[in-house]
Amino acid sequence: MEVDFSLAISIGLVFISFVLSIFLFRRNKSDEGVKQLPPGSFGWPIIGETMEFLFGKPEVFVGERMKKYSPDIFKTKILGEKTAVICGPNGHKFLFSNEQKLFTAFRPHPMQHLFRSYQSKSSSAPPPPPPPESSDPRPKSDETKAIRQPGFLKPEALSRFLGRMDSTSNELLKAHWAGKEEVKAYPLAKIITLTLSCRFFLGVENPERIAQLVDHFDDITLGMHSIMLNIPGTIFYRANKAAAAIRKVLLEVIKEKKIAISKGAPMHDILSHMIVVTDPTGKSMPEAEIADKIMGVIVAGYSTVATTITFLMKYVGENPDIYEKIRAEQMELAASKKPGELLEWEDMQKMKYSWNVICETMRLNPPLQGTFREVLTEFTYAGYTVPKGWKVYWTVSTTNTNPTYFKNPEKFDPSRYDEGEAPAPYTYVPFGGGPRMCPGKEYARLAILAFVHNVVKNYKWEVLDPNEKVTGDMMPTPEKGLPLRLHVL
Repeated sequence: MEVDFSLAISIGLVFISFVLSIFLFRRNKSDEGVKQLPPGSFGWPIIGETMEFLFGKPEVFVGERMKKYSPDIFKTKILGEKTAVICGPNGHKFLFSNEQKLFTAFRPHPMQHLFRSYQSKSSSAPPPPPPPESSDPRPKSDETKAIRQPGFLKPEALSRFLGRMDSTSNELLKAHWAGKEEVKAYPLAKIITLTLSCRFFLGVENPERIAQLVDHFDDITLGMHSIMLNIPGTIFYRANKAAAAIRKVLLEVIKEKKIAISKGAPMHDILSHMIVVTDPTGKSMPEAEIADKIMGVIVAGYSTVATTITFLMKYVGENPDIYEKIRAEQMELAASKKPGELLEWEDMQKMKYSWNVICETMRLNPPLQGTFREVLTEFTYAGYTVPKGWKVYWTVSTTNTNPTYFKNPEKFDPSRYDEGEAPAPYTYVPFGGGPRMCPGKEYARLAILAFVHNVVKNYKWEVLDPNEKVTGDMMPTPEKGLPLRLHVL
């Protein structure tokens, strides 16, 4: 008797799923017999709870499981990894205090694939860290090490670039908004962010060649946390194509930069450092590796800064009283400057209210939802054991809108950061914490404040669609780009 082919496939799939379920069940039971694992569920065979994690809002995904299993820790399986999610301010403190003791950095496999094209395809694990070059014994990720060590993100380096941040924001506001009554905030925020990155990280004075790839950077940002299905139409496929396009342009920039360096051009950017730096054997970094690493540096600060600028424009546009306070602060500062004089380091310390507004924007729309770590050695937390090799995920969503830590958490209220009203320790961590706190925190602060200074000096605005839908969870995006009505001042 002939058996229908599709029926045979269906039966085969059911059988495979059944076998996998039995295998996973037995293995999990075996683990549980030895140690008290965190409560929770690994979800479906193979994919675990990846779909719920990627396509459900982070605060919902985490919040539901905190209520169901434990407010301190729960287990899940996402992006192919058994993962313990550590929650709340105590969880943040525990994680940040045990970097490189219990945990090390971990990149999800999609991220490894996108930024490590120079490595052997058979190797998906991160390479061992090179010998430390300073008194700091902590190994660092490739990109973080590249930008920390030469001091590019230290105050003295940033203060030299601050004037460029000021002039660039002013220049791009004029180029894209001058003479217009209606504009979109999100596209300009992305252009400003990429232009600053090109000038600061790459030393490129004609950043249009990178800025025109803005859509590719969007695709990469989404693809970093996606299902690794590399077929046309998928998020990961688009991210791969985008990475290839950006990599091609970066390789051209690297070749040009090498020629400029050979002719004695100054080296004030991270790209130049990556080109000339050598390992302990005297070997320089290959161009393909430089391209991937510098792409990682740019992407790391791309969506975070652009998203914060965009939602700041939304909240300020919807709250005229807050706008007036920001403008008063910025105009007082502007009045103390000579005509044509650019912002200086001391000026940024006077923008206290403006920074409070930025902080509140990041609380309601976190620039970083969370990150992964790999467990170096088995540990116990909140009475539960997490085995070596598991991944740990921390997320700001366990505290940012929790009424236990923030009064009226849904209200946009910059005054909550006034002196004496600051959030309790480890409840507000938009840039992470501990040794692995985001190295670009100060860069992001200055870039956003420089934009705020210029935009409120020249414009007042209204949000045309206060109920505009926000799409995306790992990268929140106003569906229409946040249309605004401008009023020139």
